Amino acid sequence: MNRREVSKFGVTALVAIMTAALPAACGSDGDAGTMSLSVREPAADATVTVPFAVAFDSSVPLGDEASGLHHVHLYFDDNSNDYLIVESTSVQVTNAPPGRHVMHLSLRNANHSAAGVETQVTLIVSGTPGPSSPAPQPSASSDGGGYGY
Repeated sequence: MNRREVSKFGVTALVAIMTAALPAACGSDGDAGTMSLSVREPAADATVTVPFAVAFDSSVPLGDEASGLHHVHLYFDDNSNDYLIVESTSVQVTNAPPGRHVMHLSLRNANHSAAGVETQVTLIVSGTPGPSSPAPQPSASSDGGGYGY
């Protein structure tokens, strides 16, 4: 192998390495198979009373969408257009529909597109705060309608 062949091989190898590393370096989706979400609390089939804490693990850093980091959309049942934006691995849900529901957590890219990772847990919401409880504060939602969680 002459010097020119070695140089050509070196450039080819360098391009291959850079191509493989580029999605991670740019904060791109990369391979959704390496990302994960798992709910720590509440447990599946738990009965919760509003307000309640939700805690989960994420394999990718979460943060403000302006930072370019991922975030999570939390929503109930099939109401994927009425969500709470979660920028850390815990949140206080201050308003939720009473009854048996499926709570979804969907990992999202900074631009709100799906990152390809979701998890869910079935919950029984026993009720909402009574008249003596403070009113729920407005939360970040796609349209401000619906449950307002």
